Amino acid sequence: MAKTDARIQLFETQKAFVECEVAHTAFFGGIGSGKTIGGAAKALKYVAGNPLSLGMIAAPTFKMLRDSSLRSVMAMFPQRLIKYFDKSNMILALENGAEILLRSTDDYETLRGPSLAWIWLDEAALMPAEVWRICLGRLRQIGFSPQAWITTTPKGFTWCYQEFILQERADYKVFNCPTRRNPFLPPDYIKNLLEGYKDNPEFIQQELEGKFLIVGGKPFFAMNILEDMIRRDCKPPLEARDCVEIWKRPVIGGKYVCGVDPSGTRPIDETDKEIAKKKGSFAVAHVIDFQTGEQVAKIRGRIPADEMALKVVNLCDLYNKAYCGVEYNGEGKNVINKMVELGYGDRMYHRHETWFTDQTKRGFLTYQKTRPVILGGLEEAVRRLATRINSENTVSEMMTFVRDDSGKPKHAEGAYDDEVMAYAIAWYMRQFATFQDSCKVKVLHY
Repeated sequence: MAKTDARIQLFETQKAFVECEVAHTAFFGGIGSGKTIGGAAKALKYVAGNPLSLGMIAAPTFKMLRDSSLRSVMAMFPQRLIKYFDKSNMILALENGAEILLRSTDDYETLRGPSLAWIWLDEAALMPAEVWRICLGRLRQIGFSPQAWITTTPKGFTWCYQEFILQERADYKVFNCPTRRNPFLPPDYIKNLLEGYKDNPEFIQQELEGKFLIVGGKPFFAMNILEDMIRRDCKPPLEARDCVEIWKRPVIGGKYVCGVDPSGTRPIDETDKEIAKKKGSFAVAHVIDFQTGEQVAKIRGRIPADEMALKVVNLCDLYNKAYCGVEYNGEGKNVINKMVELGYGDRMYHRHETWFTDQTKRGFLTYQKTRPVILGGLEEAVRRLATRINSENTVSEMMTFVRDDSGKPKHAEGAYDDEVMAYAIAWYMRQFATFQDSCKVKVLHY
């Protein structure tokens, strides 16, 4: 970093992280462990030594980007190195011709496009696994040695654990740092935190020691089996575009079922700015091979209800008119109604007579009686290896799905359960699926 004449105080772990030249690096640490400062210092080192490079700094939300990541960068970078900061477009331009894009991962599909030399994801454990995969695909700026690094406090067994801990790879390097190793903290900082967290030892291990574990419950699914799935089964899709991922294309005569959790759909007139302010659930649909139990396709995104309905109909129609169960709760009603308009009403689950007297109602109702049934069925399927899951993000959500102290299944704090619920519905649909070709679908393209 001699080219900048910057004086930066780094302790041992930070320094080792910053100087590491391995292509993919991770700094896992407790709160206050100096993760973000380390990430900013690594960014400074790269741009100082690589004029004309284009990099990206991303955080889970714009607020986190502004209040933490960007603040650390502006404090770290020498003023004479900064040419200008374009606040409207969130671009930091440097005197040596290097540029840094500053982005939120709320709508991660917007990250596609630029050819980058380096990427830094701050608080990466709060981001979906798709963010990492999309970002790796951006590392293609010609003439530069690509690097990608993440800084985060672990939040359960997310994709960060799967990418950096579970799999040993030569081009991946991990740095662990408990909060107590940071010598620059105020004298009573750790003492006060320990006092505040004294009734939650697991939270201490996560937030201060930077360890991977489940906080607020016990794993719902068999963790050893999920870890084996990550190593053995999970793989990139054959095709991925517009919120749709495909691992296996339909075969002639194949039978398929689909489960849909539409809770993450949104109003059609919602603006991109309003979407960016949200941190909510995702709309998810899984397609499973009825005979083999293998996950073959998936939809996942924050999209309007009518668009979700169209995507589900198109995907189900592609898979030989897959039998579909759509969760009726919340936005599900709008998705179901639109699917009926599109001609898919006869290929959808109709509610059971013991739940409602009107058997003509389409859609699966998730409530206190049905939720344990579908989740129990999925847990057994995973434990007995009856289903094969190809999506790493699906397994990641299962790894953060827990039983709380009362025994109730739920997502861990800060995690989502949309993938789990959609998969549970899809698996349950195998009991009701019919495969006669009785439905004329209006939408015939995918």
